[in-house]
Amino acid sequence: MAGLRMHLGSGSDQMAIPIVSGKDFLIIREAVGPALLVPWDQLAGELHMLLANFRPDRALEVELAPYRPSSKAQVVGVFLLQSPNTIVWQFLPKTIEDVWHHFQDFRLHVLLHQLSDWDPHLWRKHLGVAFPVFGGLHWCGSVNRYPGFNRQLAESRKSDNYFNKIFMMLAIAEHQGFEWIVSVDDDVFLPPFSFMSLVRSGPMADKRGCGVVLPLTQNGIPSTETFARHWLSAPDRGQLFRCFSQSSGQFCRDGSLMHCCRGGEAVDAKEIPAVPIPEPWNEVEWYNSVAERFELRWWKNHPVSGNLTCMILALNLALKGLDQKWFRPIWDVDSLVVDRELKYPYFANNVFLMRTDRYVRVIEHPDCCHGTDERMMNQLLREEKAPLCFETQSFGIHPAWGNFGQTMKNTVESQTVSLLQDLFPAEWFAKRQWDGGNLSICDVQMYGGCIDI
Repeated sequence: MAGLRMHLGSGSDQMAIPIVSGKDFLIIREAVGPALLVPWDQLAGELHMLLANFRPDRALEVELAPYRPSSKAQVVGVFLLQSPNTIVWQFLPKTIEDVWHHFQDFRLHVLLHQLSDWDPHLWRKHLGVAFPVFGGLHWCGSVNRYPGFNRQLAESRKSDNYFNKIFMMLAIAEHQGFEWIVSVDDDVFLPPFSFMSLVRSGPMADKRGCGVVLPLTQNGIPSTETFARHWLSAPDRGQLFRCFSQSSGQFCRDGSLMHCCRGGEAVDAKEIPAVPIPEPWNEVEWYNSVAERFELRWWKNHPVSGNLTCMILALNLALKGLDQKWFRPIWDVDSLVVDRELKYPYFANNVFLMRTDRYVRVIEHPDCCHGTDERMMNQLLREEKAPLCFETQSFGIHPAWGNFGQTMKNTVESQTVSLLQDLFPAEWFAKRQWDGGNLSICDVQMYGGCIDI
């Protein structure tokens, strides 16, 4: 393998430290001893990782320098939170390219912590004419580069790649003057018209007093019912809601997640009182029941995430006629629905738009953060009486929640990507193929039967 041998280590490794840093410089010296072979295609990422870890005060300038913004300042920062071996995000460049022809007032920043993902040439190739939207790749591994947002949190979560990305997102947004942040997890599909609706919704959201804007996804919490009413036929919607109402209301603890239990058996033998299931299904009644029984941190509970059968059913129904839904024209209308009565107590933050200053208040909050920032985001919205808003001119696919293990999640995502590859041109697929394993969904026997999408 061609590459460069780098001698990196610390004094405890009995190797000379080959890195010398000062006020205006970072030198990587030649050294002898055990070496790490860095392939050429990862060399740029490796060098930037060193810069970000040893000179975080200068790394952002280096990351931004090759991607100079246009003379007009953008007001929306779009941030992709990318993890290793993920595949769903790889349709995002085509979505952005299509939106670029209609709306250009945003910039895309990719936050990552895997050297193999440091590939600016990929983004140049697949964004095509929309490449001016690209704001760069940003290293979020190892060291939290901006602990000033919440030093106590940064100190307690030194190696937390998730919070490294959140702090990085806020630092870029403030540095670039973004009024709004759009955060997109790497396991969400958004077609062009949905992405357009979300990135341009900020000004109207401010007029409506929105605390956060959410697109509709088939298993979104709390938007799955709104998605069903907008995108599913009446028979399909009825089938999905019956699945919800026939689910078990018995929850039990399993690590940090909540799951519907079968037969009342608690995973760790610590049972939690059952939640009444509305019949017929009514999501407001459900959320009221959940809110009465659990602490705030457990309010992200719903049959679409806690019942595997319902989760797969929601995905199946959403994927019906996907080509017709995906290629809808890009709209330019006011389509926000505001939860002024605060009926929904909790939202899952896998894709959202929020004002930058509000997101800063989330991270700087003295109670931040337990687990992820999601709980704190919801707590702050309730403190500020800022409602959830739903972008009804949107359609998104989030294939699976992780409640049933990463293997199941990867399998469902891989199957969904395969379907999209069959529907759309192969060149839409941005990155090299990732083999999620030989497991298929029908290999998994759950609830007494084969689950097939």
